[in-house]
Amino acid sequence: MITFEEAFRIVTGAAFHTGKEVVKINDAAGRALAEPVRSDMDMPPWNKSAVDGYACRHEDLFTGLTVLETVAAGALPSMTVVPGTCSRIMTGAAVPTGADYVFMLEDAEETGEGKVRFTGRPGNDNIARAAEDCYSGQTVLKAGHYIKPQEIAVMAVVGAMEVTVSCRPKVGVISTGNELVEPDQTPAGAQIRNSNASQLMAQVARAGATGRYYGIARDEEASIEALLRKAVEENDVVLISGGVSFGDYDLVPKVMRTLGLTMHFDQVAMQPGKPLTFCTGEKTAVFGLPGNPVSTFVQFEVMVRPFLDRMMRVTADEPKMMMPLAADYSRQRAERMAWIPFTVTPAGEALPVEYHGSAHITALTSAWGLITIPRGQSWIQKGEMVSVRQI
Repeated sequence: MITFEEAFRIVTGAAFHTGKEVVKINDAAGRALAEPVRSDMDMPPWNKSAVDGYACRHEDLFTGLTVLETVAAGALPSMTVVPGTCSRIMTGAAVPTGADYVFMLEDAEETGEGKVRFTGRPGNDNIARAAEDCYSGQTVLKAGHYIKPQEIAVMAVVGAMEVTVSCRPKVGVISTGNELVEPDQTPAGAQIRNSNASQLMAQVARAGATGRYYGIARDEEASIEALLRKAVEENDVVLISGGVSFGDYDLVPKVMRTLGLTMHFDQVAMQPGKPLTFCTGEKTAVFGLPGNPVSTFVQFEVMVRPFLDRMMRVTADEPKMMMPLAADYSRQRAERMAWIPFTVTPAGEALPVEYHGSAHITALTSAWGLITIPRGQSWIQKGEMVSVRQI
């Protein structure tokens, strides 16, 4: 059994890159940006007004001003502001030549037809300077990040109608177990519904990859081998849940070796999910995940997802987050690193949710995230800072 840190190093070190492809802006959300995006112009392209008001010379603020024209957003000024004059201006409009200050409409008083004076107190000039947001040729989006709605807006602003992204990894999903039936069936006797496959397919999609479900393998070598062989041939990554422990019917590791896969480890000092198995082939990585659904969920988030990130050239690691613990926490055994589901209190503290173990999947629906409990630590006092990640 190896430590989580060693297992993580092995997994992420084995990641290989997918190819690249060009997609249109409307298809880019959620994809991993593989090449940087640069601006094709200065932003703003000219000094622009940040408010509705009057553009004037700062030194003329406390003199009566003659209004030259009204400058609307989308129109360029036609007149130069000279001493004793100003231009009425709308938010986002270009500031006319000669003006270095814009005072708000709320601070203006009309003193006659075409006349206005400033009634407020001097402060910010309310002008957004040309190129203060970005300049022509500047990198506005770095490679190695997932594209979110705010990145889509930036792409639109700089005219990047197409971007280069990493191809989505193809991920095969297999479940094992004689006790499993599909979710649309009613379990009989000792049967249970297969939740792992649906959960993993959803996690794969959320991670920006493409999932394909291969079904349930019986607890027989031939059944497991047939599905696993097909999935390995057709995918970049294969996730097979169940059958990786040390019981009489835990046959997955044996089948992995039969298929010629190189096994890097089959036990990790982590809870839940000790019997995590990781193998690689010539063009494929295979994760043997535990059968209990919380174990499967956690192992995907802490091991599989970082692997997929690196396949897609994502270089932005998850930020390290610390929160104060809302209540004392203790555990009887501390030889493994643990992940505990928690919710956030109104005071901003991490409060462990009711959790009965790795089969208690409904505990995750009320959880905001997972608290990481280091190996060797059995007691944490209320108020102590703990490492957390959102799920």
